[in-house]
Amino acid sequence: MKKSEELRLEASMEDSDSKAFGILCKSLRAKRSEKFLEDWLPVLQQIYPVTLRDNGSFSITTSKYGIIDYFPKANNLLIRSKNMWKKPGLRWIVKNIIPNE
Repeated sequence: MKKSEELRLEASMEDSDSKAFGILCKSLRAKRSEKFLEDWLPVLQQIYPVTLRDNGSFSITTSKYGIIDYFPKANNLLIRSKNMWKKPGLRWIVKNIIPNE
């Protein structure tokens, strides 16, 4: 069972609504991370060098944009050369750095 599914089950068993809401938020963050790891990370690794950092983000080294840091749980993206944040980050990655097929 995936982490997001475990958290969703835990939230359904919680009595307190506010605590259940917090657990559901964690579940959504875990689901975003799982989606990136399963669907998009293998595609990116075939094209660009991708490294996992200590803070849970991934550094993608591109020739056009330089080093890009992607935070999958928050779906944020930092283009280091311009010091520019993009949200939603995954949509930007798919649109701008993964070649169209």
